[in-house]
Order: sequence, then C-alpha cells, then structure tokens
Amino acid sequence: EHFDLIINGTTTSLHHEAPAIDPDTFNDCALAYDLAYAAEPTPFMQLATAGGAKMVVDGLGMLIEQAAESFLLWRGVRPDTSAVYRELRDLLKLQSSEHAAVR
Repeated sequence: EHFDLIINGTTTSLHHEAPAIDPDTFNDCALAYDLAYAAEPTPFMQLATAGGAKMVVDGLGMLIEQAAESFLLWRGVRPDTSAVYRELRDLLKLQSSEHAAVR
C-alpha cells in the first residue's frame, strides 16, 4: 500500500521511541510529518528517513504557525514567523547541547 503523507500524532517521539510502523511503509512516501519537535530528528523522523520518505518534517513549524494564526484572530495582525522559527530552532539546539553537557 502506498501513502503520500504519513503523520505521527502519537506521543512516541516524546518518549524517544518510534511508533511500531514497518519502515517499508515510508517507501516512496512524499512527506512524513511528526507533530513532535526536537533539536535533532525524532525517532519517527529517523524511521521515516530510513524507510525512504522523500521529505521528513517535525512539528515546530505547525506550533509557530498556529500561534501566528491565533495572534491574527486576537490582534488583527499576522506576525512574520520566519525569525521566530529560526530563534526557536536555535533555542532547541542550545537546550539540547546544554542538556547533553550535564549528563
């Protein structure tokens, strides 16, 4: 069976685990999307990449864009999200490296 889009909406990535999906499921998948986000690719993203997904994305962009849409509803102005995305991605990487240094 072929899938164009596979979305991970489970909590497995939050527990540093991948869902029980055969990697071949991702073969020729156009997009594998994990609603979770982290500094490094999540286990779901790693599984999707290994299985052959053409594009793999985490949920940070969705978080930011949902916040921007909410801001638009509340304030009537939609903020530019590109700088926010870069800043949050950098903060995730910094947090991850600091956490690794403590171990």
